[in-house]
Amino acid sequence: MKVRKIAKFSIKLLILLILFAGAIGSAISAVLTLIPDTEASKECMLGYYAHCSFAPISTIILIFIAVLFSYILIRTKLLKLSTK
Repeated sequence: MKVRKIAKFSIKLLILLILFAGAIGSAISAVLTLIPDTEASKECMLGYYAHCSFAPISTIILIFIAVLFSYILIRTKLLKLSTK
């Protein structure tokens, strides 16, 4: 019985860590797409050479993904707290 509790807790913790890493990683990537880069081969849609030539669109997509991960993370934490 105790092994099942530990396994269940470990899986929940792993899921929360994956969601947290996804939110942080997406947010950092969104910021990195906007950083100017002199060695870039193409101009981005904003008119300068950036890490990502698809800069404003990729930034919006990554911010949306970060918000989605954060929403799921908050929702699962709230559900976890309300079931106690």
